[in-house]
Order: sequence, then structure tokens, then C-alpha cells
Amino acid sequence: MSLLEVRNLSKALGGQTVLSDISLSVEPGDCVAILGPSGVGKTTLLRCLNLLERADAGELILDGVSHDLKHIRPKEAAAIRMHTGFVFQEFNLFLNKTVLENITEGLIVARKMSRADAVQRAEEVLRHVGLLDKRDVYPVSLSGGQKQRVGIARALAAKPQILYFDEPTSALDPELTGEVLSVMRDLAQDGMTMVIVTHEISFARDVSNRVITLRDGRVETDTDTQTYFTQKGVTVNGDR
Repeated sequence: MSLLEVRNLSKALGGQTVLSDISLSVEPGDCVAILGPSGVGKTTLLRCLNLLERADAGELILDGVSHDLKHIRPKEAAAIRMHTGFVFQEFNLFLNKTVLENITEGLIVARKMSRADAVQRAEEVLRHVGLLDKRDVYPVSLSGGQKQRVGIARALAAKPQILYFDEPTSALDPELTGEVLSVMRDLAQDGMTMVIVTHEISFARDVSNRVITLRDGRVETDTDTQTYFTQKGVTVNGDR
């Protein structure tokens, strides 16, 4: 049984159809790369999957439980997000809170974890992303790559079943991109189920096991990574 299945998802923004009849599935341990040119709806799809945007139609089945995306209630959406993590393009950190507080806040408020347990969990994930020494600093003191690693740590702290990444390196200078991709590569090797919207084609080739491409708001390709990068003849940095 798939961990996540989406059937016939559609979404319009400003009267314009952005996503049309999208269906896909994600298996436990999958690392799915969603590719396509800018403006085809990749980010909107990811936000609909995590209920940050309400789809106009479609069904989402998470861990065997079906949800009507058009009529989903706020409590139902919040319950789904208890099982998922989301890493944003622009970090979305609280500037007035330390790195540690950015991670413990959601654990304490949303998940009713004790402060001691939240701190312990936060320290675990900060160690995992190589930032335990930054636990007491504020985001203003961090590089872009470090901020994004905090964002990943915050998402990991909730022990999600699925981790969504929305262009996690798009706001970074090229020299900072590698440190974020390295953390994501480690997560994939550890078996974390991930769905990644990215323009990092070489990363998608090396790390993902599935590739989904969108065109004109529809799924154009849904195949294993090796097939996509060989039979489709996709070029990465001059290679085939």
C-alpha cells in the first residue's frame, strides 16, 4: 500500500487553472523529485499535498485514510500535517527566537511535548544537520545555508512520515547549496520519504529514485530516475 496517494487533484488560482487532474503515489522510503519549468504548478502541488493550499477537487489518501481535498476541514488538515514536514524556500524562521526555540516552539505548542523532551529532540536534529553549536544564536547570525538546515531540523523534529521540500536551495548562493543538499542526501540514504520540488537536476539524478515532471499543469512523466535520465536523454552539465 502506498504511503501517499493523490487522485484527480485540480487547482485554479485567479480564475486560471494551475493543476489539472493530477494523480500520483509515494511509497515508503521514496525520494521523489518533481521537475518542470517555472510556472507549471510544482510549488502549488506541494502546498496542496500538505494542505497549505486548498485544492478545488481531488482525493488524498495518507496511510490508508482518504480525505476529500475540496471539503477538508481545518482540524482534518491539521491532523494530516501532524504526519508531514515542510521545508520552505525562504526558511520561514522566527527572527526573534533562537535556533533552539525555532525548533521547540512547534513541538511544545502544537504537539504538547514537555519542554525538556522538546529540547532533547531539538538537540538531536540539530546534531543531525551539523548545527548543534548554533542552538543559542538567532537566525540573523546564520548564513542562508545554515538557516535552511535549521528549517530541515525543524521539520525533522516532528518525526514526519513524509518530508516535503519546496525548492530548498533556490534562495541560496551557489557556494551554500552543497551543505543543504548534503543533508538531504543523508536523509535519503537513511530512508526518509521525501517529495522534493527542485531545479537541481544533478541532485535529482543522484539522489531520487522517482521523477515526476509537470507540464501545463499536468503530470507529463512519472517514472524511475534511471529511466528518466537514460531513456529520456536528459542532459546534466553536458553529460547524458
